[in-house]
Formats: sequence, C-alpha cells, structure tokens
Amino acid sequence: MRRKTPLHFLMFLAIPAALCVGGCGGSVNRMQDVSVPDAKGEMIQPLAGVGDRPATVLLFITDDCPITNAFAPEINSIVTEYEPRGVAFYAVMVDPWLSPVEAQKYATDFNYKCPVLMDQQHELVKAVGAAVTPEVAVISATGEVVYRGRIDDRYVDFGKKRLDPGRRDLRIALDEVLAGERVTVSRAPAVGCYIPDAAEQSDE
Repeated sequence: MRRKTPLHFLMFLAIPAALCVGGCGGSVNRMQDVSVPDAKGEMIQPLAGVGDRPATVLLFITDDCPITNAFAPEINSIVTEYEPRGVAFYAVMVDPWLSPVEAQKYATDFNYKCPVLMDQQHELVKAVGAAVTPEVAVISATGEVVYRGRIDDRYVDFGKKRLDPGRRDLRIALDEVLAGERVTVSRAPAVGCYIPDAAEQSDE
C-alpha cells in the first residue's frame, strides 16, 4: 500500500524554490549527468545535450492527480506540435511509491507522446524547484530554466475550471524561445497537487 502525504490532493500555488528562473539565471548544467529510469526501466539522461536543441521541457506529473490527468490531452497536443521543431519533452512521474509496472500502465492509458520518466528520488524536481503536479520547466540551450509553472490558466483554483484557457503559458514560452526571444513571463503559479515527499517512502 502506498502512503500519500496528507495534503497531496489539496490545491497548491507554486512558490519560489531551489532555483530562480528566467532572468534569475537558474541553471541545470550541473545536472546533465543525472540518470533516471523511464517507465520501461531504461536509464535516461534527460538533461544531457541540452545545448543541442532549442529547449527541453520537463512535465512533472503524478498518476493520481485529477488535474494532471485532465491535462494529458493538452500535453500530448503540445508534444505533437513542438517536438518536430526540435523541442525535447519528458513527462516526469514524481510519486516515490509508483512501481515501473504502474508507471508503464499509466503512460499507456493516457497515451503519452513523450518518454515517461520516474524521478523517485526527486533529483529532477530539485534541479528546477518543481512543487506541484502538473508543473512544467522549460530549459534553454544554455541550461537556463527560462520558464517554470502552469501549462495554461484553465484551472483558477482546485475544482474551479475555465471552459477555455485565457493564456497558454507553456506554448507562449516555447514560441518565444524558438523565435530567439526572451521569455516574457518566466514563472506562473501552477494549480495542482503537492509533489509527495521523497523521504516518506515507507509504509505505515
């Protein structure tokens, strides 16, 4: 039985964490050698070779967050649109208790179009300062975290959703990066579920 943190399903607004983003100069270059398994058990270095592509996107998810699950179609749409333009995408599952079998089933059920990684020790979480799911980090070719936050603003609060998003933050950030422009909004608070504490991995 997997143990959840008590507030795992409560709405949480992302706050400044381990690294600054955008103009603050946060960098993940020191994390390029970090390897994490994908849902099939193969070891992947998602931050290796960031300089060889215009942007790398880490999409932090959990299998049991309803907001994460609701965003799966939009995530797949973004991957389909931007991957051919050279952007690399990784869906990063952050639940410390998730088994590879469960991760693979989740990836299949939601038909993720990008590699699904398992960050059970939260190495990638800490590298970019992620706090909730779903939350994304856009890393430039220089290794700088130029955007961190929500995918778009369709969720105003937990349980309160717009019919259509007013601002598609991730798409806008990627368009600006691909155009060689500075990302105008480097941080946008995400509404979602707490990332479980990696230290709390034992069953009660």
